[in-house]
Amino acid sequence: MPGPTAGWRRIGVFSVFLTALLASASGCAGAELGADVSQRKASVPEVLAAADDNAAARSDAGSGIAANSASPTPAARDGAVILRISWGRAADRHSGSPGLLLKVDYAANTAVRSDRPPLNIALVLDSSASMAEERKLVYTIDAARWVIENLSDRDSVAIVAFNDRATVLSGAGRVVNKPFLYHRLDEIAPQNFTNLSAGLLEGIAQVDSRNAEGQVRQVFLLTDGRANRGEIRPSALRKIVQEARARGIGVSTFGVGGDFNESLITDMATAGGGRYTYVKSPEQIPTAFQEELHGLLQVVAQNSSLVVAVTGGAITKVYGQLRDEASAVSTLVIGDLRATESGFFLAELRPTGADPAMRAQVRLVYDDPQTAKRVSQVIDTNARRDDRPDEGSVAMLASILDAVESADAAVQGFDIDRYRQAQATFDQLYRRARELALRDQDQALLNQTFVLKHFMGELAAEDQEGLLHGHREAQEKLKKESHYLRYLLTHHRPQS
Repeated sequence: MPGPTAGWRRIGVFSVFLTALLASASGCAGAELGADVSQRKASVPEVLAAADDNAAARSDAGSGIAANSASPTPAARDGAVILRISWGRAADRHSGSPGLLLKVDYAANTAVRSDRPPLNIALVLDSSASMAEERKLVYTIDAARWVIENLSDRDSVAIVAFNDRATVLSGAGRVVNKPFLYHRLDEIAPQNFTNLSAGLLEGIAQVDSRNAEGQVRQVFLLTDGRANRGEIRPSALRKIVQEARARGIGVSTFGVGGDFNESLITDMATAGGGRYTYVKSPEQIPTAFQEELHGLLQVVAQNSSLVVAVTGGAITKVYGQLRDEASAVSTLVIGDLRATESGFFLAELRPTGADPAMRAQVRLVYDDPQTAKRVSQVIDTNARRDDRPDEGSVAMLASILDAVESADAAVQGFDIDRYRQAQATFDQLYRRARELALRDQDQALLNQTFVLKHFMGELAAEDQEGLLHGHREAQEKLKKESHYLRYLLTHHRPQS
């Protein structure tokens, strides 16, 4: 799961830090490395207007993958996606032979230009009774209105509301009568329960009914609760999304508040090649929709997946993924990759024989929307476990993610002692990581450590206020913030 987010997610506890540090090279961390803080990222309306004029959407920040100055590394820089391979030494978690870390960075090639594609979108909006609380439905309607305002008559849109059942407020069609669409939005009233599957299936069907060449087809699914009517099994909901994705329809999910199932809607977004956004407070729903619409206009690779096959060793851990057992092959489903996005795959490898060398073949497969062709990029790489491969940024990143996992586990279990132990460990780790990042001019590592520092600071504040000790609502929100941090650190992100 390591690895997407064009336009970025300015939602929740980490909004200021993630926007400043991960969406551009400006801000505190960027300033330390001498980044050009004069660059300004265009607002979403500006980007939409420029795209409608067939202007190219591209990053100002370059590829976002900094080469390691210590030694050359295998890389592929042709095509819509850039790959770079690096190795590091794994921590000694087990007795026996030492292991290695394999890191695969991928990034959209910002030299690839694309015209603004027509959009085919279904807005699937939760209208259950709980949406009346905290004006959630009011902000949701405002967000839907903004999307419609910024579509043109080249685009198609459908509006679906769901509670006990799904209601099609406006079937999929070209955006030629906006006042009618606004009127239909105003007719939504919150009531009853949450039949998420009914809304999802109807949204997919609406997008499917307006299929045309060259479209970006996407379902926006927003909910504030858990599915309690219709199909509620996570595996079945995930299958629905996977089948839609196979037909070229993506799904992006938005979770509002503290009562929804974050694991489920994260998995749905990942399976759907879209993005998951945690919306901590209702007034930020419009921003979440704006960010996602912005990103849809910049897709440079679709249906992307990364396959790593190892010989002479086994993959025992993939950061951001749960693994029941070691294996020789691991697949990362990337989905759509948007201009300005980058991500990574980071795995721990352990030897399976006496040969000190471990070899890996990295294969990236994606569909190029500009040529309508399937592209395959392959890199063969190897390292010896008795060598001293780069122990800097790769090993440090693994330590950072281990610290995230420890803090997350403490928060999930409301284990105060474990949390405070994780805090003490992190304080030491942060100082080392920051020194290394500044020494090597490694902006990505500096960004990641800086974000984690502020996350740990938020946890410390919650601890001081006693929120880790009780208060169910506060605990649920904290769990979702922790889950979302891990999602952001291990999924696509804007290039530094």
